Amino acid sequence: MSQHSLADQAGPPTEEHPNRKKGRILIIDADDCTCDFLGSIIKLIGFEFNMVKSVEQAMDLLEKSVFDLLIADLRLPNSQQFLEASLEKNPQLQTIIMVQQRQIFFEAMRLPGASFIHKPFNFDDIVEKIHQAIHNHHLRQVESHIQRLRHEIFRL
Repeated sequence: MSQHSLADQAGPPTEEHPNRKKGRILIIDADDCTCDFLGSIIKLIGFEFNMVKSVEQAMDLLEKSVFDLLIADLRLPNSQQFLEASLEKNPQLQTIIMVQQRQIFFEAMRLPGASFIHKPFNFDDIVEKIHQAIHNHHLRQVESHIQRLRHEIFRL
C-alpha cells in the first residue's frame, strides 16, 4: 500500500498550479503499470491518493479513511462484491471502474452511480473521468449541506 500527498510536495494551490485541488482518491489495481500510470496522472492533476493491490487492503483503508473517489479494477478477486458493499455503505463515494472485457462491462453496469473506463485508457479520458467524479462528489456534498441547513432553519 502506498500513500501519496501532492500537498506535501507542491504546497497550496497557486496561480502557477491552478489544478491543485482538494480530493482524496483510492486506487485498487494489481497491475504495476496501471498503478504507475494512474499515480503519475493523479500527481500531475493535483490530488492526494492511496494505492492498494487488493480488495482486502482497500476494505481496511476505507474503514480508516475517507475518500472522494474510488478507482478500481473489476478483475480483482471479490471486487464486484466489494464495490457493491462500498457503494451501499457510502452512496456519495464516486467510483470509476476499470474494465477490459465487454462481458465484465455489462456485469458492472448494475453498480449504481459508477462510471466506467476501458483498459487500456488514455491520459485525456482518465483525467476527464477523475475531474468529473470529484466534481460530482463535491456537488453532492454541497447539496447535502444545503439540505441540512434547510432542515435546521425550517425544522422540517
